[in-house]
Amino acid sequence: MIERRFERRPARRIGVRVRIRDGAAHASTTRNVTENGAFIETDRVEVGAAGVVWVDLPDPAAEGGWNTVAAVVVHRHTDGIGVMFSHPYSALDASGTPARRAA
Repeated sequence: MIERRFERRPARRIGVRVRIRDGAAHASTTRNVTENGAFIETDRVEVGAAGVVWVDLPDPAAEGGWNTVAAVVVHRHTDGIGVMFSHPYSALDASGTPARRAA
């Protein structure tokens, strides 16, 4: 299989929320995540490839503890969606967990 990502994505499980056009938030978990994208395990989000979703990513430095990023669905499987973020998820530290940034 050809690698379709900018970088390899090691397994990282982070709790996220996925929103679609109707605004409903669906609690989900990533299977892998980097600054540029993620595979999000969900069977409740009905959106196809090239669709847009909004992903609430944990960010301890953000107001409310979440950072919302628009993402394009690159591929869809029965167990989830692969997305590419519109801008980097910079709250990840080297271990792959959301890191508090210095003020």
